Amino acid sequence: MRHLFLFAALTTGLAASAQNTNDLVEIFRSDLRTEKRAIVLANLGLTEEQSKAFNPIFDQYQTAMKAHWDKRIQLIKDYADRYTNMDEATAKSLLTRLNTLEKESLSIRNSYEKKMMKVLPATVVARWSQIEGRLSKLIDLQISDEIPLMPTKN
Repeated sequence: MRHLFLFAALTTGLAASAQNTNDLVEIFRSDLRTEKRAIVLANLGLTEEQSKAFNPIFDQYQTAMKAHWDKRIQLIKDYADRYTNMDEATAKSLLTRLNTLEKESLSIRNSYEKKMMKVLPATVVARWSQIEGRLSKLIDLQISDEIPLMPTKN
């Protein structure tokens, strides 16, 4: 699974054309969605009836998170583009965007928890939220390991 997490380094470190970068993004997304779905389903232990209720909502969630990840990927690219010539205004803007994205991610998850609570037991929804949170933290940890800290100007 580590190869999936190297995506941020690949997209920021490659001197590839936009088309090649877009291809990498789509490969990453496809692999991540497939692996994530398998991990989630393997750990939820849903009944057949619960699966029928869960899967459409989970698909909607994944679509919402795809749009969210587009913004995160763009933020990483913008950071990489400005890294060697970072100024105060850019650093402030990047920080604001990062904080907004973190709030957005939690808001999306909370929204889908409410949708799931309408058709699934609270224990199943809570378990999904735990799994989703752990996977998100693992992805964030790997990305943060690959991206250098903000340069400072003394």
